[in-house]
Amino acid sequence: MGIGLTGTVTTTFAQTTEAVAESLFRDGKRFFQSDDFENACPKLAQSYQIDPAGGTVLLLAICYEKQGKYASSWTRYNDALAIAKRDQREDRERRAREGLESVEPKLSYVDLKLDAATQAIPGVALAIDGMELPAVYNARLPIDPGKHTLTIRAPNYETWLEEVTIGGPSQTESVSVPSLKPKGPTAPAISAAPAPTSPVATDNADLAHERASHRNVRATAYVMGGVGIAAIAVGSYFGVRAVKLRNDANDTCPTKQCGSSGAVSKSEDAVSSAHLADAFIGAGAAVTISAALLWYLYRNDPTLAAPYASVTPNAVSVGWQQSF
Repeated sequence: MGIGLTGTVTTTFAQTTEAVAESLFRDGKRFFQSDDFENACPKLAQSYQIDPAGGTVLLLAICYEKQGKYASSWTRYNDALAIAKRDQREDRERRAREGLESVEPKLSYVDLKLDAATQAIPGVALAIDGMELPAVYNARLPIDPGKHTLTIRAPNYETWLEEVTIGGPSQTESVSVPSLKPKGPTAPAISAAPAPTSPVATDNADLAHERASHRNVRATAYVMGGVGIAAIAVGSYFGVRAVKLRNDANDTCPTKQCGSSGAVSKSEDAVSSAHLADAFIGAGAAVTISAALLWYLYRNDPTLAAPYASVTPNAVSVGWQQSF
């Protein structure tokens, strides 16, 4: 019985996540068709994150292109091309290639050059708008137009920050990172001060932890929602069974004076099934409502103090894959 229940909950959870992804996709498509790309793109991105479907990512790539976010669009067109090849969808593969040909000439870049001494530091790390990336040296990174914050960190060294503004398409900004300065003996006391002078740098680790915590809570909410829906389904079964048994008992013995043992047994089973239905549906509803509340409270990740573009790191990642 335990295995069967686990399978039911797992299947229900999968169906629930697919339903959420489909709902977000439909909302995003509706906004897209109304040329409301500011609302369409986030909906499509959330749907793709939950269920990486080929049609969703292709529409998301087109949406980013409409917004002028060519690095993000280029990334998603690459994703759409790979999925279309896997699914043998020639129509989507052709559209993804057309999109890549359209956005590649418009890509903007940050031409990042690190000092040789900085490159040699163990544990040196790069972040763009607070999102950690693997250490890269002398790299040309695709990036969306707008203001971005570059951060270079290393253990026992002072953090280096630089703001870069990309004004439009086909623009390249060169950034040279000097040698990082070792922290002095008083650095720990300074870093422990209650009012740090660079909140973007000092809060990045805490913010990343908090964002991960929000994602974990949302995942828990999805699981709880699946369990709650499964409990409601089980309760509904017992409710239907109670009604059927009650009707059978009435058919067998339509009057109260009837003493049929079969009718009495069915009547007692009907009462038991009704109690089980009440218990399962009540508990399932409570769990489902709690899951919805959790998801609503933690639906958005905390934002950074500096402008934040979540898709830029993905664009960098795909850029490396494309270079092979």
